[in-house]
Amino acid sequence: MAIFGFFDYNKAGKGVAKNEPQKRAFFKFGELFARKFWKFFSINFIYVIFCLPIITFGPATVAMTQVMRKFTLEQPIFVFEEFWKAFKKNFKQGVIIGIFDLFFVLSFAYACMSFFLPEIEMYFFEAATQPTVFNMIMMSLSFAAGLFIWMMHFYIYPQICSLTLSLNQIIKNSLLLTILGIKSNIFTLLFSLAVIVPMVLFFPYTLFLMPVVPFAWLNFLMVFNSYPVITKFIINPFYESRGEKNPEIPDYLQEDDAEETLFEDFGGREAEIKSKPKTKGKVIR
Repeated sequence: MAIFGFFDYNKAGKGVAKNEPQKRAFFKFGELFARKFWKFFSINFIYVIFCLPIITFGPATVAMTQVMRKFTLEQPIFVFEEFWKAFKKNFKQGVIIGIFDLFFVLSFAYACMSFFLPEIEMYFFEAATQPTVFNMIMMSLSFAAGLFIWMMHFYIYPQICSLTLSLNQIIKNSLLLTILGIKSNIFTLLFSLAVIVPMVLFFPYTLFLMPVVPFAWLNFLMVFNSYPVITKFIINPFYESRGEKNPEIPDYLQEDDAEETLFEDFGGREAEIKSKPKTKGKVIR
């Protein structure tokens, strides 16, 4: 049955051949994006509806991340069913992170506004009107800290929906993973800004796009690039320490590297870091 063309559970997808040669990440991303293109509209719509109470922003983001994680792993799902299950299961952690995110976004936006509004005396405005070394340093540090926290979120939400860890462990993991995957994080950040900046500049004309376009696209890009880093440094080492294979990776890919990110990161030759997926996990060490 299809509801407004959004939830069609009877229509079979294209599918993936078991032994189909694996494409490089950039081409795989393009193929997955094209294959799921029309589903992104319905997912974005569901996400916006679930975010309307505002307090549910966090759980809704975790739920959408879980759907995109399944897309990235090319696992078959019923979209709304998977979304709703993840929304309920991760509600508590999602609410806590969501409240922090809303506070962070409002604070960062307020700081940025001070650059344009003279009556708001903060480092940004002071740096613009009185470009002293101290003011410029404070402005740069503020921007750098904001962008780093943003990149940490590339890992916070995927960990909430895929690992059983405390929020303290998830945040510590995310801090280290942001450093380990810095190259792909920067590309994810730049592509995200390429979508967000025009949406902001042309607001409110872009308001009508909000229910159908930007959030699902950005979330898919984030998960596609960040989840392989989580797999490499947390999930794979856990299974290897037990002499087992990661069940998320098909047998015919076990001999290869798990997943390469959309923009390949040649770092990651650091010491092995471990945690447990969907169980009492260790924090990254």
